[in-house]
Amino acid sequence: MLKIGEFAQETQVTVKTLRYYAKLGLLKPIWIDRFTGYRYYSREQMSRLDRILALKDLGFSLEQIGQVLQQELTLEELRGMLRLKHAELAQHIREEQARLTRIEDRLHRIEQADDALLSFVTLQKEQLDMEPEIVNKPAFTAVGLKYFGKNENKEIPHLWGELNPRAGEIAHKTGIAYGVCGEMEENGRFHYLAGYGVTDTSNLPAGMETWDVPAQKYAVFPCNMDAIHQTYQYIFDTWFPQSGYQKAEGPDFEWYGENFNVETGEGMAIYMPVK
Repeated sequence: MLKIGEFAQETQVTVKTLRYYAKLGLLKPIWIDRFTGYRYYSREQMSRLDRILALKDLGFSLEQIGQVLQQELTLEELRGMLRLKHAELAQHIREEQARLTRIEDRLHRIEQADDALLSFVTLQKEQLDMEPEIVNKPAFTAVGLKYFGKNENKEIPHLWGELNPRAGEIAHKTGIAYGVCGEMEENGRFHYLAGYGVTDTSNLPAGMETWDVPAQKYAVFPCNMDAIHQTYQYIFDTWFPQSGYQKAEGPDFEWYGENFNVETGEGMAIYMPVK
């Protein structure tokens, strides 16, 4: 997994261009770190970027490129489009030579890539070193303090620092604490609730909110407090590409069991919705 700057350097496009393509939905990061705001891309996405740049060189607008990519052209159709433009550019004046070179380069890279629009990705990866348990968890409700932002100044740890002294105010607790995290928005912001599972939401403490989490299938990754960030990186960078699962819609969450040890950080897990 590459940070946006590393991905930009290897693909020879600017960070500004990658951010703009993400905003248009042409090439979104595979993961935005909610702790740092860093955007991450995978090497597998380079072939999609090659297609975008090749189609752009063919004279397609970015809106048209989005439509073409959704139509899932075959590799032969894409090759045919590039070769046709190649023949046209070969007849142009010398001032078009730079453009012709880019087309040749993109064509070569697409022909060498296993990841065409309808071909299979067959990259070899290392063996998994963290095999999660796949579970079906019933719906639950959490009550606590909610935050919306990028966690740029460690607002989430501070949120827990505010919640824990007030835990006694929450009635009908189940004994499980949750750090529920919503989907990341384009600007890097997300909703997060630090709270406790409850069986009844009546008589909410002042300033607290509820979050109803629907029944869902999850991959459960045991970890500890010091490894939360690294666990999320592992999930998106290694486990998802190797497992055959995809992230399902809905929140992921930190699960803190009844035996969670505040001093050691042991007794917790990451629940990631999968399909």
